[in-house]
Amino acid sequence: MQFNQVRRRSVLAAAVAGIVAASSAAGPAFAGPASAADATGSIAGVVRDTRGAVVPDAVIGVFADPSSDAVQELQADSRGRFTVSGLEAGAYKVRVGLGGWSEWAPGRISNPDQARTYQVRANRTTNASSVVTAAGVIAGRFFGPDGKPAAGASVNITNVDNASQHGGVTAADGTFRIRVRPDQTFIVNYAVGPLGQYVPHTFDPAQAKRFFVRSGQTVRVTDRAAALAGISGRLTDAAGAPARGVYVSFINVDTINQSDTNTDADGRFDFSGLLEPGRYKVRFSDGDNRQYAHQKLDYDSADIITVASGETAEVNDQLLWVVAPQQ
Repeated sequence: MQFNQVRRRSVLAAAVAGIVAASSAAGPAFAGPASAADATGSIAGVVRDTRGAVVPDAVIGVFADPSSDAVQELQADSRGRFTVSGLEAGAYKVRVGLGGWSEWAPGRISNPDQARTYQVRANRTTNASSVVTAAGVIAGRFFGPDGKPAAGASVNITNVDNASQHGGVTAADGTFRIRVRPDQTFIVNYAVGPLGQYVPHTFDPAQAKRFFVRSGQTVRVTDRAAALAGISGRLTDAAGAPARGVYVSFINVDTINQSDTNTDADGRFDFSGLLEPGRYKVRFSDGDNRQYAHQKLDYDSADIITVASGETAEVNDQLLWVVAPQQ
């Protein structure tokens, strides 16, 4: 009996020693508090406007310091909901980007110093739902010079006070709808073909109509694009041969905008439907040689060619030099 009791004590001691050794090899047995210290929290919410409508796709930025970069930035979903997770415990401010302008949570605040501070705690979600100023809307329909809907036309809306822009594209029926910063004034530019023009059918931004858009207001804009103009013709050299590969420049006298092309093998050039209507001077360049239509040596003496909307003017000229054959 004595022998069995001693043996049982020895087995028990060995088992206890094995447990202690295993625990020492595996490191500290109480890792729980360290994991809790590494836990993060979240900021979540819903963005609505002052009309009560959800604001889809708002860009949510979370800042520990508004004067520095965002700690995290993401886009709200189509129902205005967002969740920014993985945030260390601390104080944050939330910016709501609305497409061309932004406000600070809980909304209608432009100065980050006046924005609410949200405390984030480990394993907690802080609510930062916001009510922002309802956007204005510019919507309408554009038509081409032929009266047909301008499908796929790029639309650019510019704030006349700060030059910020909102953009979009017309649908198949020529319609568009673009949210803009409220209580601001805008001009509308759209492109039917290679060149943009302003409402109402002008190529001059100074003549563009100004639209003031209030919060929650939809301003309707409809316009028919003016037809573009062009210049075409044929160029020969001093020997009467086709002037191939000569650089042709069309310089708008009023805007100084310049467009360029080259003559083909027969000396012809065609820039139909590629110029805004207006007054132009045409320049021909070949290496170091240069002249203006018609056989003028400088810009001041060059002839002015006026082209109206939908018109192509013909400009034929002969160079004062012989064009070297191209290899």
